[in-house]
Amino acid sequence: MSINKIPAVKLAKLKIKIYIAIFLFLFAFVIGIVLLFILVIASNESMESHLTQEEVQEEEQQPVSGAYVVSGIATEVTRYENHFRKYAEEYGIEEHTEVLMAMAMQESGGRYLDVMQSSESLGLPVNTLTDPEKSIEQGVKYFSQTLEQAGGDVELALQAYNMGSGFINYVDEHNNGEYSKDMAIEFSNMMASRMGWSRYGDVNYVDNVMRYLEQDDSVPVNKDGNSGWSLPLKEIRITSEFGMRTHPVTGEPETFHGGLDFACTPADDIMAVKDGEVVEAIHSNVGYGNYVTVQHSENEYSRYGHMTSLNVSVGDNVSQGDSVGKCGTTGSSTGNHLHLEHMTELGQAHPDKIDPRKTLGL
Repeated sequence: MSINKIPAVKLAKLKIKIYIAIFLFLFAFVIGIVLLFILVIASNESMESHLTQEEVQEEEQQPVSGAYVVSGIATEVTRYENHFRKYAEEYGIEEHTEVLMAMAMQESGGRYLDVMQSSESLGLPVNTLTDPEKSIEQGVKYFSQTLEQAGGDVELALQAYNMGSGFINYVDEHNNGEYSKDMAIEFSNMMASRMGWSRYGDVNYVDNVMRYLEQDDSVPVNKDGNSGWSLPLKEIRITSEFGMRTHPVTGEPETFHGGLDFACTPADDIMAVKDGEVVEAIHSNVGYGNYVTVQHSENEYSRYGHMTSLNVSVGDNVSQGDSVGKCGTTGSSTGNHLHLEHMTELGQAHPDKIDPRKTLGL
């Protein structure tokens, strides 16, 4: 039967059914496309969320700012932290903000208006700058220049900040561009001789700055030591060895250092290395500065020099680990540190004393 013979009513109903079927098919197709699109978006968002979480976890495992964390920075310096961060970012060394603050501690302790003692880098007399922010800006700018010239070597840049960029050239020529304290001593002696001065710069400048930065706790140390001595500080960083050296204050070469120097800050307690009796508790502005001597046995003494304050008096009995005073820079000192000695008798000549490194088992 041909379509022409189908009654009009039935033909109309057939057409409606066909239209409905087509509509339902198209509707289902569109819904499928929409659902697929939603699933794809949800999958991508889930992946992005997962990656973001991993990135956050990875970021949390990194130091807050750069490779160092400041320790023992005085409030006189921390009050300028915004300036340090501002200019560190401006000169592209924001990861070294902590180093800059440690430098300020060594340069002025925040006690002078020329916070970073940066007047000299402008060819001006010391303390010419009287605006702390200007001092910090110039100091950060100059350090960024030395850091770039030093190829990013922080220690080399620090010593150059103190001795001038000529030190970097000297190290390039004589030590393949690698910083060492021996190079600082050589350069200091050469420049002092050339200028006719008794000394030039601070050969211990790197150590003096680094004492204000948290050190790597992964370095193993023998906390019990030999002869029953324990460590005099909670964190150990040796800054000057026992034996011959160039005197850091007078610049005199080949002087005998009768003790072992450790980096510390005024917040650090100096602890007795062994049980004993306090036989000396001296307040002085020269030599050892404020110092304590403890007798442990008939032929065994420990001495703690350059402290800012003493916690004991002559005749006191102390136990191993007791605080005998606070770290300082009194007497003949270029910065906060502990000078520790091991003697077999009072009044002993420096070369006859015992190297505390060996006694401590470091």
